[in-house]
Amino acid sequence: MATSPIALAQNTGGIFPPMVNEGHKSAQYRITYNSDTEGVSQRAHYQQAISGNLMWRGLVSARKTADSDVDFDFVQAELFWELSDDDDDWKTGFRFDARIRDDGRPGLIGVHWTNQFPITENWNGRFVALSAFDVGDDARDGVFLQTRGNVFTRLETGQTVGVELFNSYGSTDNFLDLDKQGHQIGPFASFPVSDDWSLFTGTLFGLTDASADSELRLWVTRGF
Repeated sequence: MATSPIALAQNTGGIFPPMVNEGHKSAQYRITYNSDTEGVSQRAHYQQAISGNLMWRGLVSARKTADSDVDFDFVQAELFWELSDDDDDWKTGFRFDARIRDDGRPGLIGVHWTNQFPITENWNGRFVALSAFDVGDDARDGVFLQTRGNVFTRLETGQTVGVELFNSYGSTDNFLDLDKQGHQIGPFASFPVSDDWSLFTGTLFGLTDASADSELRLWVTRGF
């Protein structure tokens, strides 16, 4: 659901911040497991800042299918563009996506608006509005819409904990009934393992019939 217009498969997506840190370089591996269907999705990406407000990212995604436990799904290129200044309380920016799928499926172009803001002295929130449309053969009609959000705080011990929410509504050509939409909510925690390594763990619970009952998520990040 993270990077596709509408999907009932495992959610490897994140609620990405608008901030770009000059000099940033990192690689990340993500895996999500659906205990009901035993479905597994995996992805790996590398990202690197171009400047203090631009960053590129490339990723490859794989999924479990009837043919293979690790079957290629898609490759994607992304460009992050921060619009806010370093001293702004409300941070905002955009991300632009271009995706190529296999098996004759259409490609995808995405434009997403992301925000981060303080809620209290210790808590922050993020909100992301996502839009995407198919390109190429067998492209579906309309613009596919999603929203994501979370609230989180950083503990004195170094961990970041919070709750995140994912929502997928269908396309402007076929806006889905609520029970057919994808809505998931759950807790998460991220924490440093060493100077260069960190972990993210979380569980998502489905709020509608079309959503997975539960999914377990793990990310491993290496900074450079």
